[in-house]
Amino acid sequence: MLTTLKNIIVSHWRGDYSLGIAYWVIGVGLTVAVSILVALTNSFISSFAVSSSLFGSILVVLCSLIIPLTIWQLVGIWRSAKYHTSQGGRPLWANVVRVMVVLAAIRAVLDFTEIGIPQFQEGVDLMANGDTVGSFELRVLNEGKELELIGFIPFGTTKSIREVVRQYPAIEVIHLNSKGGRVTEAVQLYDYIQQQQFDTYVASECSSACTLAFMGGRNRYLSKRGILGFHSASLPSSTDNLAQLNDEFKRIYRRHGVSEQFIRQAIGIDGASMWYPGHLELLASRVIDEVVASDRFATSNAIQELQKTWQADHLQQAPDNALVNYWQTVVDNLNYLNFIDSQQCIQYLHPEWFGQPLALEKVLPTNLYGMHRQAIERVIEETDLQPDYQVKLGSIRVLAQNMLDTIARDYPNYPDVIAEPERYRDQPKLLCSALITLYETALRQETISQQAALLRYLAHTD
Repeated sequence: MLTTLKNIIVSHWRGDYSLGIAYWVIGVGLTVAVSILVALTNSFISSFAVSSSLFGSILVVLCSLIIPLTIWQLVGIWRSAKYHTSQGGRPLWANVVRVMVVLAAIRAVLDFTEIGIPQFQEGVDLMANGDTVGSFELRVLNEGKELELIGFIPFGTTKSIREVVRQYPAIEVIHLNSKGGRVTEAVQLYDYIQQQQFDTYVASECSSACTLAFMGGRNRYLSKRGILGFHSASLPSSTDNLAQLNDEFKRIYRRHGVSEQFIRQAIGIDGASMWYPGHLELLASRVIDEVVASDRFATSNAIQELQKTWQADHLQQAPDNALVNYWQTVVDNLNYLNFIDSQQCIQYLHPEWFGQPLALEKVLPTNLYGMHRQAIERVIEETDLQPDYQVKLGSIRVLAQNMLDTIARDYPNYPDVIAEPERYRDQPKLLCSALITLYETALRQETISQQAALLRYLAHTD
């Protein structure tokens, strides 16, 4: 057997086989066989809880074998083409094969550079250090009816969840609070969630590969404070062909009726970036079934990044009391910043001038920042965003003009500052003081409804 195999290897390398055998059997046929072997290996890894070190070993072995195999195939085919005409074959066929060999060699070099090297490096890293994607934590909640995942999705995540479910068979809901991980593991978790018919729920953030697992839910819920993040697959954090990974994303999204426009947008985002669509878009695209208040399910331990959940629509659709409370905390923040550093006050109001928003948690006292965060949480929780909401200004313009007239009596130059803030960028104290006066005057109106109406108008005209 070994002697026969050795003879085949040597004969093909020297170009002893006919061009038909070399090209179709050893070239095309063997490539198809290797592709099937790789697919079966991926299926094996996805079906069984393979350790990260074993996965890395398999990856290194496959990469190490494919490179010399490709060189052996192409050199043997080239030499068979060289001898083809001397054996009575047609020159045209030999030249066509040479062109195909050159194209295949170029493709092989590109694939090895873009995919092979990152995968080989990833395999070596897995063998040496284990899975470096990150760890995760599992918490059983609500008297054994809910299970929360916090962290990443490395190899073995699904196995760990299976073990917990065996101990707590009453689990009905899986909380997914993860920024991603291994795509193959996320697909395995997706299959398990579907098999168990669990509901899925996101309290904070579920991004990248996590969205695949999330789609497995019988019902898919998103907290009013939660976000979903999407992008295309990337290497080396993944260990599969990029095109195959993106096809996996598309397959699962399509299976659940997600709109094609949404899928194109999600897969079109570079792997180094992230797209966080709004709740209304997620509902309209059939990614989620319902946006729910945070008390619908057990309290999550995941950290919630409210700035990613916040939308401009909240300042238009929030209930009056929650909206006024929010703007009161904004005015408190502005007064503090204008006293400490008026330039920071302007950055808070106009982050677009500075290229980034002001990091309030770093510059505000703990009490002010805490009250502001609570006000944001209240707005998010109490607002039921409507896709067909129409801004109704009506007579509010008259009330707004009366407010400006009142300001002008006490501060004659403030209306000009408010109307053209960019002209006063080099006078941050004046600009910030004028805008503080504007919001404070709105908050001094006789009724909550008047205050809220003016604040919505100001937010709309901004």
